Order: sequence, then C-alpha cells, then structure tokens
Amino acid sequence: MSLTHQSHPVLSETNRVALRVRPLTLQEQISNCSECISYVPNEPQIGIVGSDKSFTFDYVFDEERNQRHVYEECAKELVERFIEGFNVTILAYGQTGSGKTYSMGTGLQYQGNPDPAIVPRAAHAIFQLLDAQMEKDPAMEYQVYVSFLELYNEELIDLLQTQPRTRKDNIQVREDGFGGISWQGVKEQHVTSAEELLDWLQKGSLCRTTAATDMNQTSSRSHAIFSVILKQQRSEEADPVPEGEEEETVTPKTPHDKPLKKLASKFHFVDLAGSERLKRTRAVGDRAKEGISINSGLLALGNVISALGDESRRSSHVPYRDSKLTRLLQDSLGGNSATLMLACVSGADADVSETISTLVYANRARNIRNRVVINQDFRDSTNSEIAQLRAEINRLKMENSSFRAMGSGPATELDQRRAAEEMRSLRGEVTRLRDRLRESSSELCDVLAERDTLLVEREVTGDADIEAHPIMMTYHHTVMQLKDRLIAAEDQALELQTLLSQKPSSVF
Repeated sequence: MSLTHQSHPVLSETNRVALRVRPLTLQEQISNCSECISYVPNEPQIGIVGSDKSFTFDYVFDEERNQRHVYEECAKELVERFIEGFNVTILAYGQTGSGKTYSMGTGLQYQGNPDPAIVPRAAHAIFQLLDAQMEKDPAMEYQVYVSFLELYNEELIDLLQTQPRTRKDNIQVREDGFGGISWQGVKEQHVTSAEELLDWLQKGSLCRTTAATDMNQTSSRSHAIFSVILKQQRSEEADPVPEGEEEETVTPKTPHDKPLKKLASKFHFVDLAGSERLKRTRAVGDRAKEGISINSGLLALGNVISALGDESRRSSHVPYRDSKLTRLLQDSLGGNSATLMLACVSGADADVSETISTLVYANRARNIRNRVVINQDFRDSTNSEIAQLRAEINRLKMENSSFRAMGSGPATELDQRRAAEEMRSLRGEVTRLRDRLRESSSELCDVLAERDTLLVEREVTGDADIEAHPIMMTYHHTVMQLKDRLIAAEDQALELQTLLSQKPSSVF
C-alpha cells in the first residue's frame, strides 16, 4: 500500500542512543578483572578508567539497572509512537557477549524470563494499547503481523518459513516511489495476541544460527531483524458534495464506499551479531568465516553512520548499498523511522578496547538525523479505483492513436532480419558482460574480505574512515564500469525489442 503524508508534517530528529553496561561474569571475576567504566552521578555520561576519554549519551544504564528500567525509560515511548503510526527501530549493537540478545529478548533462552526483555514487554504493551483504543473508538480496526529475517554470511533467511528449502527463496530489498525500503518475499504472519506474537518469535529463534566461541558460548552468528507490522483503518463519513456540484453516481452506496483513514507502521527489533576479534574468539573454519562476514557488515554500517553523522558529508553519497545489512537498515538510519540504538558493552578491563570501539560507534550514531512522519493515508478506495481505471482508459486511447500514426505499412522481411541479428548480437554482449562482472565481483569480494580482516581493528581507534587498498579500488572501478556497460547493453536490447513488438503488422 502506498501512503500519502500531506496531512502530517515531517519531523527531523536525531537518533537516540542508550548505553547498557553488563556486570562482570563469573569467569571475569575469577580472572580478577576490574571495572573499566566510571559514571557521572545523575548524568548520562561515562568515562574510561585510566584515560581522559568520556562519552555522553541519551541514557546510561549501569550494572544495577534491570530490564524494566531499560524498557520504561527508553522503549515505552517508542511503542506509543508506533501505535500513532510512526515507524520505529530499536537496534542493539556491541561486541560479542555484551548482552545484546539478553536486552532485546530475541534469543530462545530468554523466553519466559521472569524479568522480560524489551520485545516481550513491547508485545504486551502493543496489544494493551490497541485494545484500549478499540474501546474508545469501535470504528477503528487493526491487524498485526510479524516477520523474522536473519542475515547470515550475506544471505537473507526467512526464519518464519516452516519449510527449510523455502527460507532463502526470492527475498529482495526494494525501494518504493517514496524512497522507503520494503522487503519482498518475506513471510508476514498474522497474530492476534501478545502470546501468539511471542510464540512466533520463539519459533524463529529456534532456526537462528548460533555457535560457541571463546568469548560467548551461545554467540549469535548472524544479524536478526524481528518486525511487527501494524495496519489500522477507520471508516469515516464521506465529505459532503460542494454546493453547485453534482455528485457522480457510480453504483448504489455501500458502507465500503466511505473514505478510509489508514495507518501502516513497522517496528523493527534489530539484534546485530557481535563485533569480533579473531585472536580473542579463536574462531577457525566456519566460525572464522562467519566472523569475517559479521565484521564486514558492521564495518559497512560504521561507514554509513560516519557519512550520516558528519555534517560536512551528510549531503554526499551515503554507501547504503555496500552491504545487505545497511540496505535493510536504510529506513532506520537517516530515513523514515524513530530510531534508538542500544549500545551494549562489557564493564571488564579485559574488554576495554572493544568497549571503546562500541562507544565511538554509538557516539557517531547520535548525530544521525531521521525524517519521521506518520504513515497515514486518507483515500476513498472506490473513487481511487475509478480514477485509476479512467487514467488507464486514457492511456490506452493515446497508445491506440500512436499506433495509428506509425509507419504506413508492415515491416519488410529485410528489416526484421536485421533487427533479429542486432538482437542476437546484443544478447551475446549482455551474456559476455555478465560473465566478466561475475568474475570481477568475486575477486572484489575476496579483496574486501582480506581488507576487513586486516583493518577492522583500526575501527577501535575511532578513525572515521578506513582507506581502501589500491587493488580493491581497481577491482571496484572495474566492477562499476562493467555494470554501466551491462545496463547500457540491456537498455539497448530492451529498446529494440519494444520497437519490434510495437511495430504494427498492418495499418489500423
């Protein structure tokens, strides 16, 4: 459904960032680790023990704050905005084992916890607010759907598909005419209660990829996005016909002819895989490959955050297309979404470098400005359909006229033979370019993986950018050139095919 936003102003607001510090684990206490974070009383500010580094965020939760504090202070308001028709995102980021999945509640082991995390609390609040709204306004109707996507090794997986072989089929990320991002081919499951919603969350969590590393026994090996989709509508009385104008009669009026007030909003709960250092996780084989993929996606996300957070670069190109992760989160970063980043860190001094890296990352995210608007649509569905049909009739009439105005006779056999030869030549060129593009893209991916493995540690220093290796730039330039040539060849072939199909065999 396409939406119009003219009835509500666009709000420009920055991302909010909450910092949560997990307590020392038993193993860290046995190893005599000490706290590396200091707090400023009554201020959302922290410092790094033994250094002059300090960071300020919108919210700071120390080891003593529980799940209820986190939800009440920074997530509850977002649930209310979601019901109002705003898109909302809560994005958990941090090193592996820092408490992201625990805080979000998107992991299997946290179902039924006596101290529920953000997602279970939000699920119950959503249905409570909707039921209260229905009591006040019985004409308002709503439907709630959920989806659960996993991004594993740059491959999108639908965790709600019951058949394993269909979990990877035809999932595509597309941009609509309004600049919004939509996911096609993803199962949206209708739910009618918080319990049913959480049941589907649990089913999806069963399919999520986890594995043990030296830093986390149940490390998430993928990025996961659990989404709640809310569709609301309310029938309203039709506007009176202005005096002096005749009402157009179509068919006898029915209740379905009334204009509808429609709201469609999405709530994304994003649990990012933890950033890793292979030396510390001691990952090998598939675990090492997963770690490289995780770090590559997070590095691309960092570059997007840097581009959006830097005032001097905000109007320049933002590299959303550098990874599937940034493409999926395009609306949440600089788009139409009220976004909260929940930065999770370890308070242990053994993790101080990873903690500083997360703090730098989160600090940049605070500078991102989003364009937030209520996703509202006031339309009379019947009149809209009539208008679309009339437009289609006019288009067909014009097309018919253009056919009549075309050539004076059928195409000659020679013309058809030449066109067919040109089409074969173009198809051969397209095939050749696709093969070269595939080879160059594969080489580029290899170089990128090497670059990410060697340079991801430089992100810890807080550098906004990581310089690209000349070899990588050469491959990237080659790929871009091949893509341009491929698009041009495909356009030529399509244009020729269109001309051939439109050429009339005889004059009307």
